[in-house]
Amino acid sequence: MNPHLVEQLLTCSVCLERYTRPKLLPCQHTFCQEPCLSGLVDQNAREVKCPECRRVHAIPREGVAGFPSNRTILGFLDISMGQISGQTNIGTLTCGLCGLEKELGTCHHCQNQLCNSCHRIHMERVRWDLRSLVSQMRRFIPKLSDALRSLEQRSASVRENGESVRAKIRHSTERHMAELKEREQALLLEVESMIWSSGRTLRSKQEDLELGLATLSSHCDCVDSSLAKNSSLPSTKLWQLHQQSKELIDQVRQLEKPQQERPQILTFVPSTAIYHNGINFGTVIWVTKDFTPSPIISSPLPSGQVVQRSYPSITSTPNSTDMYPPLPLTNSSSLLLKAPTNILTSRPQLGQRPNTLCPTDTPTLVIEPQDICNNLVGFRLTGRSLLLHYQEKGCMKRKIGSKGSDMGHFTWPRGVAATLEGELVVADSSNHRVQVFDRRGRFLRSFGSYGSAVGEFDCLAGVAVSNQGWIVTADRYNHRLQLFHSSGRFVRDFGREGSGDGQLSYPWGVAVDQLGLIYVCDKDNHRMQLFTPGGQFVRKFGCRGAGDGQLDQPHYVAVGPLNRVVVSDSGNHRIQIFDTSGRFLGKFGCEGTALGQFKYPRGVALDHEGNILVGDSGNNRVQLFRPDGTFLQAFGSWGTGNGQVKGLEGVAFCEGDIIVSDRENHRIQTF
Repeated sequence: MNPHLVEQLLTCSVCLERYTRPKLLPCQHTFCQEPCLSGLVDQNAREVKCPECRRVHAIPREGVAGFPSNRTILGFLDISMGQISGQTNIGTLTCGLCGLEKELGTCHHCQNQLCNSCHRIHMERVRWDLRSLVSQMRRFIPKLSDALRSLEQRSASVRENGESVRAKIRHSTERHMAELKEREQALLLEVESMIWSSGRTLRSKQEDLELGLATLSSHCDCVDSSLAKNSSLPSTKLWQLHQQSKELIDQVRQLEKPQQERPQILTFVPSTAIYHNGINFGTVIWVTKDFTPSPIISSPLPSGQVVQRSYPSITSTPNSTDMYPPLPLTNSSSLLLKAPTNILTSRPQLGQRPNTLCPTDTPTLVIEPQDICNNLVGFRLTGRSLLLHYQEKGCMKRKIGSKGSDMGHFTWPRGVAATLEGELVVADSSNHRVQVFDRRGRFLRSFGSYGSAVGEFDCLAGVAVSNQGWIVTADRYNHRLQLFHSSGRFVRDFGREGSGDGQLSYPWGVAVDQLGLIYVCDKDNHRMQLFTPGGQFVRKFGCRGAGDGQLDQPHYVAVGPLNRVVVSDSGNHRIQIFDTSGRFLGKFGCEGTALGQFKYPRGVALDHEGNILVGDSGNNRVQLFRPDGTFLQAFGSWGTGNGQVKGLEGVAFCEGDIIVSDRENHRIQTF
């Protein structure tokens, strides 16, 4: 008997160990009773499926112990391996190479039975084959070294090429900015000249009116004095005064007549090329070395002009911001980035999500309004009235969406924000898009899809809206922030993975202050970072720890009145307050389930009086606090019903309402 074959015979195919209480299934396959066969039993159906042939067998009434034991295997288990080896030596086996009957051994290389001399010869052949393989491998070493050296050279060349392209972009941008500055000075001088000319004309008219007024008053006084002193004026004098009075009346009537010309106001008409064709400033592409790029801009950049327009009145002056949306505080080079198109195709390709910027009638949107009254337009309750308004919160007003990838549905929604117009912006995280709804919860538009290109997302988290209407998103797994126009048009992105200044590691919550500065929770770097709207790093504050001003995985941030920066210090189960310079101001909360305590707080928001709204994620509730951190109100509980939540994320104030991102229920609730 071959010991190796005997050992294979005694090994269970499930646990790969020697059999313990081997049981024979009706299909003639054997397995250990415990734990192999017992672990395969379907207790509900009282069936077991054979791992070898996949046949299903009914379990006996006694359980798996009722299957018959494999007595052959039990017999072999009773024989020791020493006895088996001894029997092998007794047998008359022949060598696999020379064919002689000698004392044999098993070769570990080929498992053949060989005598000692043949085994030595066989091992010499194995050594020769091994040396041949090593020789072949050594011939690959110079080739791999050359390939590695070539890649290092190419990497250095790419870095040098990148620096050269950056220098060209900066030079071109500075040149155009200098041209715009020159044009700015020329336009300002033109405005001064036009204002001076118009003022001179108005001053001349003013002097004429002042002279007429003085003449009229003097004449009236003269006539009154003459009539009072002398009742019998000569007819000649009386007639002369009469004629002078009539002439003055005619002159006054001429002065009283309304101006025939319409009043004029000065206005600036910007060139649409800079606003709408800024993407044509240039582009960065990969080209071959013999490629000569042609210029994209075929004509100089128009820079606008100052004109005078006539309107019936000053109040009828059109608002230029209606035609040309305001730009954030940034340099002009950031406005010239190439933006991706956002076009909804009728049949999207496999693996791509449809992307639209237009309102869509979608019957799949789930909206259940609990209150048909409008939101408080221009909501401005203050003081005690505002606190009483919040203390009445807790009843769900409406909910938006359900699980899905159609427009108006969500998969793990996270950040929420409200625009100045009352629109609701939602970071639909696992659908890799941003969705926008009106104040009643009706779907308006959507933008974004899965990917790492500009305008694409990989599980976005936080979202914020600036006073200028720009939408800022935290693109979590791409370790960057992206900035969009309110319509969904891509503006710019910045940040990359790392721990240096301006680098990010899984950014989460974002907020924008009154000056347009962007605050981001750099979660896995345990700090806060500030950027300009153009993406330039401003400052950072916080480090990992539990002390004052230290952070442990900050998730969300809000900036409110008096430039107070409120951060949900999630890992430390508390809320911390800083000023815009990063100086620690205060904190409140600790780990627990009592009112005023937290478990992994997430979303935070501030109203117009500085009251603080916190999404207490681990306790599945929303808590409200006064500006000094004093507890005010709490509502919500775990569940899927109306007013219940599972895994809170972002929160926001919107025209007197409280907006909550109910992540694991895949919906947004309004209270």
